[in-house]
Order: sequence, then C-alpha cells, then structure tokens
Amino acid sequence: MNIGALERRSGVSRHTLRYYEQLGLIVAHRQANNYRNYSEQTVADLAFIQSAQSGGFSLAEIGEILAAWRGNTIDCAQGAALVASKMAEIQAKITTLQAAYVFLDAERVKLEASALANGLTVLPWPDHSPATGS
Repeated sequence: MNIGALERRSGVSRHTLRYYEQLGLIVAHRQANNYRNYSEQTVADLAFIQSAQSGGFSLAEIGEILAAWRGNTIDCAQGAALVASKMAEIQAKITTLQAAYVFLDAERVKLEASALANGLTVLPWPDHSPATGS
C-alpha cells in the first residue's frame, strides 16, 4: 500500500510515517519509481507503536523492542520484564508527583491563610486531591 493508504488506515500522518521510517520503526519497500510501499505488517507495527507510546515507552525503547522482535531475540519472559520495568518507572513518577502535589497543597493552604489574615479575598479552589482522581 502507498503512504496515503497507510495514513488513512493507521491515522498516522505522512510526516510521522516518514519520521518513523527514518528511525527504523517501520520499513518501507521502494518501488521502481522510488515510491514507498508498505505491507500489512506496517499497519500492525504502527498499532504496536501507538500502544507502546500510550504505555509510556519512548520511541527509542520501542525501536529496541521492534528490532528484538524482528530479529527473534526477545521472548515472552523478556517482554514481561520490559513491561514490569516500565511499570516500575511509571510508579516512581506517580510517587514523585504525589509528593509534589502534597507539598504544593500545603503551600497553597499556608498562602490562603496568610491572605485571609491580611484581609484579602481567596478564591475557592476545587479539591483535586490524588485520592479523588479528579
């Protein structure tokens, strides 16, 4: 399929498809006229790329995974270890962000108390605590 058809099927822009090709994430076979031709595997690769990005993987990490998969150098156990490692990274980020939230919330409370003590109007602030998920 040509790049236009791949763009329509995948929802990925031509610019991004060319960028992914440049990074080696997808493979285009060149026709005699030098046009790009993509296989059905490219559609599957793009779905994987989008899912992996949503899961927090960088394009570099995705490239390594795809290269290992294409070269048959990764098995399910190694894949599970990669996913577990990414989950640990995400959990660490969540913990850091929650600590930052708690700190900022405490600072906000202090500033509001100071503003009220000085006769200033404090605008209501909706509760966006980490526990509520809102």
